[in-house]
Amino acid sequence: MTIMLKNVDFETLQVLESLKGLKKDLEIEKIPNDETLEAMRECEEILSDIKAGKRVPYNSWSEAKEALLRD
Repeated sequence: MTIMLKNVDFETLQVLESLKGLKKDLEIEKIPNDETLEAMRECEEILSDIKAGKRVPYNSWSEAKEALLRD
């Protein structure tokens, strides 16, 4: 059995994941929304810049956190 999920909150996802213990052949396919996909792309870009030796745009964790809270 496969369940496809779109735009599901964390609590619902946790309940469905716990069902996997009861039904071994249960598969849950998670489809991220557009906002999550954009955040994932941004993270991948930052990681690739770091691996390439480029400097990240923040001087400290505090600056990065402030930027996140502004957005």
